[in-house]
Amino acid sequence: MNLWRSLEGMMEVELTSAEPELALERINNAKISVYHVRQKNPLTFLFSISRADYPMLSKLCEKQGENLIIIRKFGLFWTAKSLAHRPTLLVGMTLLLLIVLFLPSRVFFVQVEGNTSVPARKILAAAEECGIRFGASRRLVRSEKVKNTLLSSVPELQWAGVNTAGCVATISVRERAVSPQKTQAHEVTSIVAARDGFILSGTVTSGSPLFTVGQTVKAGETLVSGYTDTGLCIRAGKAEAEIYAQTNHEQTVITPSSRLQRGSETGTEKKISLILGKNRIKLWKGSGNLDAGCGRIEKNYRLTLPGGFALPVTLCVERFSSYEMSRESLSSDQVEVALREYAENYLTQTMVAGEILQRSEALFQENGIYSLEGEYRCREMISRVHREQIGDSDTNGENS
Repeated sequence: MNLWRSLEGMMEVELTSAEPELALERINNAKISVYHVRQKNPLTFLFSISRADYPMLSKLCEKQGENLIIIRKFGLFWTAKSLAHRPTLLVGMTLLLLIVLFLPSRVFFVQVEGNTSVPARKILAAAEECGIRFGASRRLVRSEKVKNTLLSSVPELQWAGVNTAGCVATISVRERAVSPQKTQAHEVTSIVAARDGFILSGTVTSGSPLFTVGQTVKAGETLVSGYTDTGLCIRAGKAEAEIYAQTNHEQTVITPSSRLQRGSETGTEKKISLILGKNRIKLWKGSGNLDAGCGRIEKNYRLTLPGGFALPVTLCVERFSSYEMSRESLSSDQVEVALREYAENYLTQTMVAGEILQRSEALFQENGIYSLEGEYRCREMISRVHREQIGDSDTNGENS
């Protein structure tokens, strides 16, 4: 059976007649084409005809009083017609055909290779801005324009190439060689005071000291100059020193006199969201804003294919818990300990190096607020590096 007959549709029939040979002759005279004629018994023949010739053959047999039975129907026509009665299968086959045609032309996974210092996340973010993302066309991904744009977005890269294999795009990169920063030979630095203080000690390893122990200095005052008078000339260089001074700090720390305390759990609720790429689809109603009496635990389930390829589809399950809330008053002793500890930690972090020598603190309560006012005497390193301009002179001990 050729393709045309298959598209037209064929039928295998059984003809029973008192005179089968004469019946076949009448069929031939009626110009009805028959194929694969076989004799079943002396009065019965089997043969195939086209779907279009069946009505004429049926009328001819009915006129002669002969018995005509359809044994089977075959060919692409009848196959397609049977699919019309099975819409689910037809839709599935159509989708499968579209997927087979669509998938090879798209990129669904992107990976990076060749990077050492530049994070892969940074390269992937830049690649997404350039069009190398989930569902991008393979033809556009491999274009030189995309590669050049990627290099412009990530200056740390010297070269980038994109290769595709199936639905996976691999970004191969080569990073720029980072040369060590060259110190300028003519660069001059001095040491200045970071804040007001009374100098307790100082160690100068380079430069000309302009201070003495026991001297009171102001913030910004030059303590060590980068210019050194050698007698024959003035040498410019980098000043290095560690200078400690006695400094004074004042600060006020406040906190409410009461706080909300969580009690027993009163109820729970689960809320599910679907995250597609960077878009979140909420499958629940509400604003999602939480009050102090509500806690949330979030778990994300990423859709991953065999081989470790993760799709940009995430199922987010959030568990909200409600608690009874009660207001608890804070005692003055409890508040004072907490505020003293906070003030000490904050003051220590503001100093590059040093310690608190003496403190004077007082706790006050007013309008539902506790406030701790403190004065602190500290031993603190106040030396800071200051870059000078060529030609500036600090020999007078004044600010440059």
